[in-house]
Amino acid sequence: MALENLKLLEQKIDGFLARYEQVRHEKTELLSRLSERDREHTILLERLRQYEQERNEMRQLLERLMSRFEGLDLQ
Repeated sequence: MALENLKLLEQKIDGFLARYEQVRHEKTELLSRLSERDREHTILLERLRQYEQERNEMRQLLERLMSRFEGLDLQ
């Protein structure tokens, strides 16, 4: 009876350790994916800042051009 209990305990411990290793591996994998997403996020934020800057520069240029046309008496 005691031997059976020890064997059952051993099986449960083996199962627990196997699951622990699996979870540890999944954690490592998820951390790696998160790190990659963080890098992508940083790159996209920088790209967004560049686009916003370009948009503002284009807006200023168009406003200058429009004001030049408004200064002309075309009628």
